[in-house]
Amino acid sequence: MDVRRLKYFIVTAEERSISRAAERLHITQPPLTRHIQSLEEELGVLLFTRTSWGVELTQAGTALLKHAHNISAHIELATEQIRRVASGQAGRIDIGVFGSAMLSIIPKLLSSFSATHPDVKIVLHNTPKERQIGALHQGRILVAFDRYLPEFPNIHAELVCRERLWVALNHNNPLTRLPQIGLNDLRNEPLIDEQDQSVFVACRELFKFHSFEPIVVQKAADLISATIMVSGGFGTALLPESILNLTLPNVVYRPLITEVDCMIDLHCAYRKDEESPLLEELLACVHAFSRARENADRPGASGTPVGTTAPERI
Repeated sequence: MDVRRLKYFIVTAEERSISRAAERLHITQPPLTRHIQSLEEELGVLLFTRTSWGVELTQAGTALLKHAHNISAHIELATEQIRRVASGQAGRIDIGVFGSAMLSIIPKLLSSFSATHPDVKIVLHNTPKERQIGALHQGRILVAFDRYLPEFPNIHAELVCRERLWVALNHNNPLTRLPQIGLNDLRNEPLIDEQDQSVFVACRELFKFHSFEPIVVQKAADLISATIMVSGGFGTALLPESILNLTLPNVVYRPLITEVDCMIDLHCAYRKDEESPLLEELLACVHAFSRARENADRPGASGTPVGTTAPERI
């Protein structure tokens, strides 16, 4: 059934006049009449009867009008939905996430995105870095958030934000008596690393500056698992600031004070040839978040002054 003919039928039924319907539709009467006749031939029924003052719906026409209004409403709804999807205002976005960034940064970022894109369904996939890259290549996720993503020819990674380093200590550790920790304090400390060594990669220059290699006694699957191991008394861990949102028994957090700049970077990655409007909208939110974080981290910005400590977590 032709959508345009259905529209002509609805207007004619509402006006009960071929001439008034033609005027409202901005066409002449002959083509409108032909469209109505074609619709009647297609359905095999008479839709209108002529009267001295115009046209009246037949019983078949009355039945069609109810359906025609529903069909027209569905078409308008579908058209609007398609336009919203095409503009990145609706649809589904699959996101790869992993590790400590899920404790602070990613929830804040996605909350901001959802506030301006309420019709976009967000599906999170909690997978390690290697699987995230595979899912990106296969198109199973649109974007991935992780620390120190490797370089691939067809994958673009950009910085979301940088985080200061903190130290997670078991509450029985004597270092908890210090308000802040220097790297020399950790020279003989048994440390817990993670599988992809995100923290230790960031700290290479710092270790080099202090001329020592960290004593790694355990390797955890991720930074959250490393903190859990600290809680169990298996060692001490260097962690990004996001981890402060994780409250575990027997764990005390202290800021790491360094002479050499040492920050943990969080990146987002996506396919270079991706043309999804949803990705464009999400990246716009990421960029706004990054600018806000950068401004907040500048000296003199509101927040915790440099050199002070956050509340103790035990």
